[in-house]
Amino acid sequence: MIRLLQSKDLKKAADIASLAYPGMLIQTDEKKKELIERLETEQREANGIQFFGCFDEQDELLGIFRVNDFECNINGKFQRIFGIGMVAVHLLHKKEKVAYQLLSYFHNYARQEKVALVSLYPFNPSFYRKMGYGYGPLRYEFKFKPGEMLADGNKSQVKFLTASDEEAIVTLYNEYAQNNHGMLKRTWKEREYIKARKTYYVGVEEENRLVGALGFTLEPVKDSHFLHHHMIIHEWIWSNPNAYKQLASWVSSQQDQVDRVVFRTNDQSFVYSLSNPSNDSNHVIPSVYHEVATTGSGIMYRITSIESFVNGTNFHGLGKPQDKTKVLLAIEDTFITDQHGLYELSYSSGQWAIQKVEDNIQANITIGIHDLSSWWMGCVTVESLYNIGEAAIHQIDPKILDEWFKPKNGPICFTAF
Repeated sequence: MIRLLQSKDLKKAADIASLAYPGMLIQTDEKKKELIERLETEQREANGIQFFGCFDEQDELLGIFRVNDFECNINGKFQRIFGIGMVAVHLLHKKEKVAYQLLSYFHNYARQEKVALVSLYPFNPSFYRKMGYGYGPLRYEFKFKPGEMLADGNKSQVKFLTASDEEAIVTLYNEYAQNNHGMLKRTWKEREYIKARKTYYVGVEEENRLVGALGFTLEPVKDSHFLHHHMIIHEWIWSNPNAYKQLASWVSSQQDQVDRVVFRTNDQSFVYSLSNPSNDSNHVIPSVYHEVATTGSGIMYRITSIESFVNGTNFHGLGKPQDKTKVLLAIEDTFITDQHGLYELSYSSGQWAIQKVEDNIQANITIGIHDLSSWWMGCVTVESLYNIGEAAIHQIDPKILDEWFKPKNGPICFTAF
């Protein structure tokens, strides 16, 4: 049985989490107590966060997970999506399909709530890929000298922000999210971090309105002296190029205190903002490609209702056929079996419509739900999937399919969950 966790369940939930995530350093009684208090607060608040547990017939807690209820910019339109996190299974009940039960419940819950897209950060990408999750955008970790920023702005207007600037930061952030595919609106937990000053914020105002903000921390360099620091930029948002330039100039001016700036972003074009983007690895990739960033695969996406995704997004802002058009799409989905089968996508009068049809017709596209999710979120082209044999395409140009169905820019996401 799976149900919402109650106060009486939270101690066992903390025990499971402490063993599943030893890196969280919550093994001591004191740390577990702090976690229990946090879980109780998050479960109680009206914040889009809910904790669920899987129980056996004796009401023993076997596994837990958290549902995050988000608003995500999908190609220019905010849509409700779910994010699953804190998936953990009791150490004595591994390989008993507890995780399968947790994910099955999560997917069914999303479908009941008419949520067409879900997401997660994987502990093991291959595990979740088998459950229908597709790879999201890559994240690049740049590590550059402050003085290498191309900075010709006036940093005199940069000032420290405080917890009293929370609403201004949130407003700017949500405006940034409105303009960037894949971004989630500011969450309750992120607001709490601002109030608690988990990071320092600096910002730029124009006409008494915040137009740029940068969140950062200073961290000592490992195995070095106490004056040796790196600056970790956790968040950088702006509404116009002038605001960006002022903040870039401020970062550049930190050369006397900061050895390297660490900036993690989904935007590979950030390399063009640096006069020398090389990191501190001193590594050259043959023939002569200087290492500028390390790269990671993180957030993954899964479509839980193909019909709802099409009807909700209607591939807003993308290229449209000139005439009435039909595309037959064969979806392979072995986890949500109701989605497995053939769909007819038809275009007429500026709108796409979708219906499931008998699967005795030759499909134009045959694709797995994991790759479909990545494609329709703009993480990969169907032409690339076709070229490596991961999608079969019949009697239609894959370039045309990308014009109709793939967002022009890949998603970016700042939110951890």
